[in-house]
Amino acid sequence: MPAGGKRFWNGREWSTDVLGAPNAQADYATLDPYLPAPRTEVIPAAPQARAHSAAQLQPAGWYPGPTGALQWWDGRQWGPFAPPTAAISRPAKEVGIAYLFLFLLGGFSAQRFYLGLVGSAIVFNVLWWGGWILAGLAIGIPMMVAAGIWWFVDLFLLPSLVRNANARALAPTPMTPFPPIRRL
Repeated sequence: MPAGGKRFWNGREWSTDVLGAPNAQADYATLDPYLPAPRTEVIPAAPQARAHSAAQLQPAGWYPGPTGALQWWDGRQWGPFAPPTAAISRPAKEVGIAYLFLFLLGGFSAQRFYLGLVGSAIVFNVLWWGGWILAGLAIGIPMMVAAGIWWFVDLFLLPSLVRNANARALAPTPMTPFPPIRRL
């Protein structure tokens, strides 16, 4: 194939015309006259029995197979199909939903339950609702103030909490339930 040229597979055979191939007379006339002439290969377009067997004259690489999926050609025989590309999926948790939970059910720490932060959600509920229960004894007021500050901080931390929750969902889980013990 001429340097820089490209041939295309139309589903049945390789194209006979070469797009982007340099013109030997125009492009090489300006070069040093002592350089050898450009090497060109002629690949005959013979009719083939199988649709993707026309690529058997091609160098090794990935080529479309009979179903359209990419298949490896090593220069002699067809190899495995390319692994399927990972489907792009929506993130498991969304920031908008987390903010909705924060504004509508923030007193129950629903945004933290939604993100899988159950421990901190229970602590928030103990502070908030325990503060309301103990407000008559004046012990609960500092608890409610602490929970209110926590709620306000969550306004700004929520996007990073959602990113962390999505990263935890994608991370592989370890096979053992407990981390290995390190000896000193």
